Amino acid sequence: MLTHAAANLPLPDDIGMNPAHYGVHVEAQHSDGTGHTLLRLGPCTQTWLACHDADRLSTELEGEAVTAIPGFTVTAKDAPFDVSDHESCTDPHGADAAALLADAFAGVSA
Repeated sequence: MLTHAAANLPLPDDIGMNPAHYGVHVEAQHSDGTGHTLLRLGPCTQTWLACHDADRLSTELEGEAVTAIPGFTVTAKDAPFDVSDHESCTDPHGADAAALLADAFAGVSA
């Protein structure tokens, strides 16, 4: 059986599924399990973009997490993007994820 591309056919516009979206959450966890989300990035239309931003933020956090919010462990991880919660997310397109992280830390310490 040939795929659409192999048969030189156009791809269908609607395959009956909503497009998948991904995001990145930067979370601060206290040792007692309590915590909160510092930054939500999204939507990313491809999972590799969310993973890339999460990895980059994790690298940034390795040097700053201990001093940024004392008593908390700060982590960045890719996560599904919840469209109904889009107002709490920052659009990562064309933005510097490290600068967004610095702004989130400034908001916590202010």
